[in-house]
Amino acid sequence: MNFANNCDECKRLSASYEAATMDWFRLQGQLRIATLSNDPGASDRMVAELSGIAQRREQLRQSAEAHLAAAHPRRAAAGSPLS
Repeated sequence: MNFANNCDECKRLSASYEAATMDWFRLQGQLRIATLSNDPGASDRMVAELSGIAQRREQLRQSAEAHLAAAHPRRAAAGSPLS
């Protein structure tokens, strides 16, 4: 990530993105277990939740890019913060 260390908004966006990413990995593990256990109901719920997490991560990515462009244009020009 290309966030500024001394910026509160950068810290917030970074922490939120990290939390969403950890949720995604945690749920991926649970999905594997549900799939191996042949629990289609649980699998379906987890797939829907994974989709929501993916959307949240994308929104955070867009917010981070907009914030960097507005508040830290030099960092934004250096590349995408969450690529």
